[in-house]
Amino acid sequence: MWGGTLVKKGFRGETLFYAVIAQAVFLLLTVFVVVMRPMVAPEPSFKAQKSIYLPQRELEHAVAVSEFQQSVGAPSMGERLSVDSLQANGLPPLPELSDSQYDPFENTDFLSADALLRGSGLMEGLGDLKTATSTASFFGLEDNAQRVVLIVNTSASVVRKARRKGVSIQKIQNEVIELIAKLDSGTLFGIVQFSQGTRVFSDFLVPATSRNKKSVSIWVREKLKGNPPVASESIYLGHEAAFESALKLEPDVIFLVTDGVLNRKTMVKGKASYPVISYQTLEHSIERLSRDVLTRPRVHVVGFEMSDSSAKNMRKLTRKSGGQIREF
Repeated sequence: MWGGTLVKKGFRGETLFYAVIAQAVFLLLTVFVVVMRPMVAPEPSFKAQKSIYLPQRELEHAVAVSEFQQSVGAPSMGERLSVDSLQANGLPPLPELSDSQYDPFENTDFLSADALLRGSGLMEGLGDLKTATSTASFFGLEDNAQRVVLIVNTSASVVRKARRKGVSIQKIQNEVIELIAKLDSGTLFGIVQFSQGTRVFSDFLVPATSRNKKSVSIWVREKLKGNPPVASESIYLGHEAAFESALKLEPDVIFLVTDGVLNRKTMVKGKASYPVISYQTLEHSIERLSRDVLTRPRVHVVGFEMSDSSAKNMRKLTRKSGGQIREF
C-alpha cells in the first residue's frame, strides 16, 4: 500500500512539472511572436502629380481648332498678268518740256530742314528748344535778342533819300547780310520787305545756321529791292502791312528802315493815290496786331531824310517800345 501510494504521488509531481514547463514554453513563444514580429500595416500616403491633365479641355481646344480651320478657306490665287506682245519699237518718247527758270531760293520753304518741319507742324513740338542770344548790330544800333526781325522799306522814295545821304541800296543789303552773318546759330531771324505790299524771307523765323546765312545773302541780293506786289486779300498796306508780317513772327527786336512817311495806297476809279495816315492810326494797328502775340518787341528805327513830323512819330514809336533811333 505504501509503495503504491508513492508511485501515484511521483506521477502527479512529474505531470505538474511538465505542465509548468509547457506553459512556460508557450508563454515564451507568445512573447517572441508578439515582440519580434509586429504585424502593423503602414499608413497610406498621398502624393500630388506635377502635371494636371484635363482631357476635356484638350478635347474642346482640338474641336475649336478644327472648326476654325474648316471656316477659313484656302487663299485664292489671282491670275498672273500677261501680255500678248511687247511694243516693237520700245517705249514712246517723252513729251517736250519747256525750259524752267526755277529758283530754289525763291521758295523760302525750301531753305532749311527747319522750314520743312515747321510746314508739317512738327516745329510746334520743338518750340521749347533753347535758343541763343546774340548781339545784333544794324547801322550802329545794337541790341541783344534771341529772335530778330528786320523790316526794310525798299520803295523808290526811301532808296532815293538814302542815296542822297550816301547810303545805296547795296549798302542797305550789306547791312542786312552782315547783321545775320554775325548772329549765333541758335538765334532766330526773319526779314520783311515792304513798300505798299510785303515780301518775307520766310513765313516763320529760322535759325542763323551757315546754310540759312548763305541763303540770305542770295535772297537779299535778288529780292531786297523794288516794290513787292500787294496781295489781293491784304487788309493792311505800307507800314501797317509790314508790322503785321513782322509781329506774326513774334520777335524780341525789330529793326525798321524807313523814311517815316505813313501812307496807304488807295484806288479811286482805277487811279492810285497815296494819302497819308496819322501816326495814331499806325499805333492803333500795331496795338491790335500785338494782341495775338506773346511778345512786345523793342523797335529800333533807321530813318532817311525824315520830316520833322515823321521823325517825331518814329521817336514816339521807339520810345514806347524801349528802342533807339538813328536819323540820316
